[in-house]
Amino acid sequence: MGFANNTIIKTEDIWKVYDLGRVHLDILKGIDLEILEGDFVVILGPSGSGKSTLLNLISCLDVPSKGKVTVEGNDISGLSEDELAEVRGKKIGFVFQQFNLLSHLTALENVIIPSIFQGKRSYDVKDKAGNILTSLGLEGRVNHKPAELSGGEKQRVAIARSLINDPDIIVADEPTGNVDSKTGEKIMNILVKLNKDEGKTVIVVTHDTELTKFANRVISIKDGEIHDQ
Repeated sequence: MGFANNTIIKTEDIWKVYDLGRVHLDILKGIDLEILEGDFVVILGPSGSGKSTLLNLISCLDVPSKGKVTVEGNDISGLSEDELAEVRGKKIGFVFQQFNLLSHLTALENVIIPSIFQGKRSYDVKDKAGNILTSLGLEGRVNHKPAELSGGEKQRVAIARSLINDPDIIVADEPTGNVDSKTGEKIMNILVKLNKDEGKTVIVVTHDTELTKFANRVISIKDGEIHDQ
């Protein structure tokens, strides 16, 4: 898997540029970055630094205006939206600040959704989804809808959903942003466990310096450029 040196994600001189009429906006300015298999990386930066744009590029949600992004040895820079979706579905699990759970579905049904997009039948993965929820301490909440769950429970459901297709990479965008600090600590410890016990490569994007203590690498970004890594 990946390169000989176990690089799982690599960016080479990537730029993200928006032309808004007369305004020319450089969001990312020549980012060179290498993430290794098994890394726990925190990408740290203030609002407007370009960290979310960088996250979108390395997690196959978008392609760069210029430069090259490689995920597990595959250059994704020129892929179509359908091709990007296929890479995302197989290789990357997502955890978002806003949880992004579907309100009319139960916790179990929310977890199953990514596998359906990969062509699996819900009853084939139901047991797996239940086991993941149980491993995260949610065995009693399987049939509850999001409105019946606390913020921490919703985020654990979101983590379970990110794991259903057994991705190599977990990407978390401000995963503690909508929970209190004690719950945030628990969420981060779950991600640490997935990193250490299951070898998942974890990438957390945040403005919160407190989260850097969980990482083995911290990448600081400001004004669209990496300042420290």
